[in-house]
Amino acid sequence: MTIAAKHRPRRKTGRNTAATMAPATGNPVASLRLALAMPRSKFARLLGRTERAVIDWESEKARPQGLSQQRIRELQRLAEALGHLFDSKNLGKWFESPNPAFGDLKPIEVIERGETDRLWQMIFEMRAGTHV
Repeated sequence: MTIAAKHRPRRKTGRNTAATMAPATGNPVASLRLALAMPRSKFARLLGRTERAVIDWESEKARPQGLSQQRIRELQRLAEALGHLFDSKNLGKWFESPNPAFGDLKPIEVIERGETDRLWQMIFEMRAGTHV
């Protein structure tokens, strides 16, 4: 005698994936991270915060405050400016690639060092057509 197993639908784990955090949620943190095509760990590095903080912001358990809010606004402006120069689908890779314009540092490392002005200088030079 065989007993047929009941089909049970998979339980949701509660984990948020990129698909569940689509920009349609209206969450500006999730929208920015997805626009940059970046995993939470890298995005958290850009902001100088933990991945847990990013998860809480995206799930709206918490809101960015103070310096975090400032860094998010700066990253939004930076992403918008870079989006005019590069294909936005490749921005995540761009942040992670060594760049000769920054002494072969990755742009994410330049930001972590607090030298965002170097990125803005590069953007200015590219817009002016003087960047080599």
